[in-house]
Parts: sequence; C-alpha cells; structure tokens
Amino acid sequence: MADLVVADNPDEHRYELRDESGNVLGYLEYLSRGEFIVLPHTEVDRSLRGRGQGGRLARFALDDLRDKDAKVYVTCPFMKRWMDSHPEYEDMRHQP
Repeated sequence: MADLVVADNPDEHRYELRDESGNVLGYLEYLSRGEFIVLPHTEVDRSLRGRGQGGRLARFALDDLRDKDAKVYVTCPFMKRWMDSHPEYEDMRHQP
C-alpha cells in the first residue's frame, strides 16, 4: 500500500486517497463557507482501516488548507478526534 497518494479533487470538494490505478480508497469532504471550510465527513476503505491512512488523509488536507490560510469547522467525528490528538492544528479551528 506504499503506492497510495493523497490529492485534492476540487470538482468533488474532497481530498482523496487513491491507489496506483486511480481508484479512490478514501476521502475527506469539504465545503467552502466563505470565511471557513466545513469538514463534514471522512471515509476510508475497510481494507485500510487501522493502518494510519485516515490520519494521512487528515494531515494532507489540513496542511493544504493551512497553506491556503483557511480555518476549518469540523463536524466529522473522525476529524474531531484526530485534531484533538494533534494540537499543532488547533490554530486552524474556526471559532464561531
């Protein structure tokens, strides 16, 4: 599974985890709301669960959004837990 890549798919409004053939094995949805980005849902193929691929997807997305100076409003339970355990991203949380 070393050949998996993460990429932004702006047409689908999500970051995708893809295999070498381009098959989507996971994704993190996002919705632009002007001053912040909502992160409502993350999904990873069952065959990859417990292997850190969800975290890889989360880190890629947050690093990309940070590069864009975006704040995030997280409604996805997985992303809430992941960000709680990675305080280096706390500054990105949108405070309503």
